[in-house]
Amino acid sequence: MTTARGAESGALPNLIVIGSALHYYLDLHPEIQMSRPKELNFFISGADLEPQRFDAGDDAGPRPRPVANWDRGVNWYAAQFPDATRVHGESSVSYTMPWCPAVAERMASVIPEAKLVLLVRDPIERIVSQYLNYRALGRERRSLEEALSPPRNVYLARSCYASVLRPFLDRFPRSNIHLDRQEELLGRRRETMQRIFAFLDVDAGYWSLKMDRLRNTTGRKGNAFRLAERLRRRPLVGPLYRLGPEAKWRIERLLSRGGGAAKRPSVNPALRRSLVSELESDIAELESLTGWDLSAWRGD
Repeated sequence: MTTARGAESGALPNLIVIGSALHYYLDLHPEIQMSRPKELNFFISGADLEPQRFDAGDDAGPRPRPVANWDRGVNWYAAQFPDATRVHGESSVSYTMPWCPAVAERMASVIPEAKLVLLVRDPIERIVSQYLNYRALGRERRSLEEALSPPRNVYLARSCYASVLRPFLDRFPRSNIHLDRQEELLGRRRETMQRIFAFLDVDAGYWSLKMDRLRNTTGRKGNAFRLAERLRRRPLVGPLYRLGPEAKWRIERLLSRGGGAAKRPSVNPALRRSLVSELESDIAELESLTGWDLSAWRGD
């Protein structure tokens, strides 16, 4: 795999969202172009997905197996941005997988001056959302308590944000990395997007009424979500996901009316205390890194 910084066609991105929640809102800004489809997974290779990459025992839980596009090469990646605006990027939640340690190194070798955005959230809430996602996809059949009982499991590993960030902080200037909280995006969306737009050096005052729409909520992930995800993985249906954000939002609304939304399980106090105890050092490191007060993440 050649890690040249140029490409014959298109333009390499200068924005990477390490996750996916912001993709829709960023794409609404006239100075920003986000990729279609959303999750390009370019910096994931087939070797990253070998079972031994995350050796946590048979009971560690289901590991995601995203499409790995690293071997397609830089020219393929650039071609995903044929009409690139000044800020153009992609978002792939797979870049947060802790068993893919080479993602940050590959990213720095190809787009060393890119800006990175990571949105974090209450780690316990993130764990429950991921659990419901796997349940909806038929990949998790255990109860929440059973799934979280192994001391090292996929749910807990992906909620260690400081650990996820560390490889990127080692390879990119701190000034090129913006961290924000999903709680802020939900409760103070305009202010949150203003901060992110300012970080990207685009018009920070831009606002669209479409930004009031709530995207990617776990409550919508029921039978319709499961069907949509399975269809998305089929070669003849995948191109539908190149639709623009407006069309995708309408499809998401239509699917959400299909009913069958999963009931959100509660985390009993004893389990929560156990999870917070395991996450404590990572939460403290994130507080030190950002200056945030994350005591609410430790509460009941």
